[in-house]
Amino acid sequence: MSVTVYADVDYKGKSATLDQGRHKLDPSMNDCISSVRVPSGWKATLYEHADFTGAQITLEADTRKVDGALHDKASSIVVAETEEDDGQYIFSAENGDNWFYFEDHSSSD
Repeated sequence: MSVTVYADVDYKGKSATLDQGRHKLDPSMNDCISSVRVPSGWKATLYEHADFTGAQITLEADTRKVDGALHDKASSIVVAETEEDDGQYIFSAENGDNWFYFEDHSSSD
């Protein structure tokens, strides 16, 4: 799967499609991302600087207008699958004991 970034709000203007991985934005898209298409089960983390540092925002759905500090300010992006919640949790107590908890998400049809 891939994420598509757009220079204008509402998924308009020049665009770039990015596959899973870490990407330094091409000069034509640097500091101009205004909207992002993110497929279900995927996320895009936008970073202020080209070295994946500075302000960041993670988008897990289509975003018609990137708000805040990263509107027209992103220089790098990481595209990744979101982690599914498998219902398994491990809790640790201060005394070192661990507890395992499992939620059954299966259907009873």
